[in-house]
Amino acid sequence: MSGIFICYRREDSIAYAGRLFDQLADRFGEEWIFMDIDTMKVGLDFVEQIENAVQSCHVLIAVIGKNWVNIQDEEGHRRLENPEDFVRVEIQAALDRNIPVIPLLVGGAGMPKASELPEPIAKLARRHAMKMSDERFRADATRLIEQISEYVTGAESEPPQELEQPQLYPPPPPPPETESAIPEGMVLIPKGLFLYGEERGRENIPYDYFMHIYPVTNDRYKEFMLANGYGAQQLWSEEGWAWKQEKQVNQPEYWTDPKWNKAEHPVVGVSFFEAEAYASWAGKRLPTEQEWEKAARGTDGLEYSWGDVFDTTKSNSKESGIGATTPVTTYTKVISPSGCFDMAGNVWEWCASWYDQTFNQRVLRGGSWLSSPDFLRSSFRNRDFTVNRGNTFGFRLAQDIP
Repeated sequence: MSGIFICYRREDSIAYAGRLFDQLADRFGEEWIFMDIDTMKVGLDFVEQIENAVQSCHVLIAVIGKNWVNIQDEEGHRRLENPEDFVRVEIQAALDRNIPVIPLLVGGAGMPKASELPEPIAKLARRHAMKMSDERFRADATRLIEQISEYVTGAESEPPQELEQPQLYPPPPPPPETESAIPEGMVLIPKGLFLYGEERGRENIPYDYFMHIYPVTNDRYKEFMLANGYGAQQLWSEEGWAWKQEKQVNQPEYWTDPKWNKAEHPVVGVSFFEAEAYASWAGKRLPTEQEWEKAARGTDGLEYSWGDVFDTTKSNSKESGIGATTPVTTYTKVISPSGCFDMAGNVWEWCASWYDQTFNQRVLRGGSWLSSPDFLRSSFRNRDFTVNRGNTFGFRLAQDIP
């Protein structure tokens, strides 16, 4: 016997799957949870391996995000249409066994219709789904655990038996030198040396840290506003609060402009002070420019987050001709070595670092939708005054590891 099989797509719901693993492991034990194809044994039939793992589990949880149905391969075909697609194989095997298959809707996803699914897994649309939200993650996870406990009978007293095939989907290893779970929507950036700046000098960051995969979106920023972020003085620096009060600021500069306020686009028109207050509200912080650059270019000093040659198709820049921001998920095939998206173009991102010893301007990194290729280089340092709120200014968050 095994226990619970977590089926998910990295592009769509890896953060949710990771947090769910932690919650399930706390309740049933890590040895009962199968997750992640990265440890699959090479040289063996991967379909047989997956089927063997599914055949031994009591319940399969299909983690479904907003883009789950339509995620495409490199040729532009829907991955679900491929009979050898891992997710499809996993779900099909579980449905054929007629074991409980729970569609877990995350990130605001809706339940796929049978007409949107290939025939072998169309029955998934008839399975009762559960929703999991960011705001109520622990409560939703507890409710899920209560629902599946009856399927995992004896999990506390009866250890799983050894499978004939090598165990698939073991628990992911803990982050280097920490047992902290990676927060939702973030990646771990390991400590150590990397090539930094225009001269690619050796720079050392002596600690691990987390970085958000995407810049903060209008949808996320709206939560800060609804939580009275502009009225909570304790979230603001003394200087930022004084500026906010003097200017009577209660929303981003372009908040009501339909060109800039689309939900999944990065928030723009925010000053450094507003970005700083949001970070405080979220229990995180703005990255230093060294942290930002390492997340963008990795350890080998790449010119751009994807490589050393500029490519118009890999970012939202002036050359793209779009003339505005794009959804943060637009360039999901363009990933930095650390696993971050949109680190070149779309919006300049505020950093915590001062530009120089005059201490009157903060650093901005990454370039924007209005920037030419030279400004999109990972090493390029921009700057502006903390009160400025341009329609090219946004931010993403970092977080210390406890």
